[in-house]
Amino acid sequence: MINIIRILAAIMLLALSGCAGNSFKIEFELPTDVNATFRIVYYASDKKGGITLETVAVVTNGKGNLKCPARNPSLIYLYTGSSQTSPLALYAERGNDIRITGQSADPYSWTAEGNEINKELSAWRNSNAKILSGNDTAEKNRAIASFVTANPESPVATILLLTSFSRIDNETLFRRLWLSLKGEAADRRWTELAARADIPAGKAPTPGKLRSMTVRSLGNGTDTIRPDSAEATILFFWHNGLADRKQRIDSIRALSKEFPDSARRIIADVCLDPDSIVWRSPLRSDSLSNVTRLWMPAGLADRRLIQLAVTRSPFYIVFSQDGHQRYRGDDTGEALSAFREIISKE
Repeated sequence: MINIIRILAAIMLLALSGCAGNSFKIEFELPTDVNATFRIVYYASDKKGGITLETVAVVTNGKGNLKCPARNPSLIYLYTGSSQTSPLALYAERGNDIRITGQSADPYSWTAEGNEINKELSAWRNSNAKILSGNDTAEKNRAIASFVTANPESPVATILLLTSFSRIDNETLFRRLWLSLKGEAADRRWTELAARADIPAGKAPTPGKLRSMTVRSLGNGTDTIRPDSAEATILFFWHNGLADRKQRIDSIRALSKEFPDSARRIIADVCLDPDSIVWRSPLRSDSLSNVTRLWMPAGLADRRLIQLAVTRSPFYIVFSQDGHQRYRGDDTGEALSAFREIISKE
């Protein structure tokens, strides 16, 4: 039934392209040695609803063109087929003629026109082509952050955050940048264009606040984690088999020695494996002291972790005394820095 509805919606939108102006066009003018088929994905909508459409643009001897049905503005993802290249984000309004030109086969060197947003997106990609071609996600995030910080009112900043920023690698930075957007850049329509279900109503949701959580523990049977009972709390979530677990545990050990007064802080590691033997086995060689060793056998399906928005491991959450999450992510250094910012040495 769902497939029938999608087909009917697609037919409806395709019919729109027959009406004057209810479409946009993409044209390619690339080097003559470029022969490729590019996948095009975008969300097409009208006042009755919308659907994600997927089509292809065939480029022969560097030239090609494609007509796409659209009534409302759309964000387009152009996949070049290279495993080293992320899809290019483009913006289209009905009636736009999006002309993509370039002097090489490198998509990050191409220029897309048709409207000012595409020109600015192209300029940003061109100036950061080397970074975008690399594998350093943190560097890519920093490049986006630099643009957003300098242009908080530009829709281009919003589009970069929605389409190119790796939120999973630095959710804290994403939320800070998202909240800094102003004016037109903060308009919820950009989120709707990107069809991002993880940012409802155009807002980056704040992960759940922790008041109290009782968890099975080594030695005590259970322990209750209450951020309001300490100045700062850090939880480290892990699965057995984690390649760099030793280094992460060593960092937790060093932190516990740096802040030995357990009355002032909570430092805990939380195993997410379902088997208690798998949980206990590596603990024998850890020789951790003054650290709470916890186990949540339901793993990521535990309703409390769902509320806290823990979706992967390894993962850290640092809580302030009011239970709010001050850091969340998988970077050990940033997690420890956030913890130290909250609690000071005597």
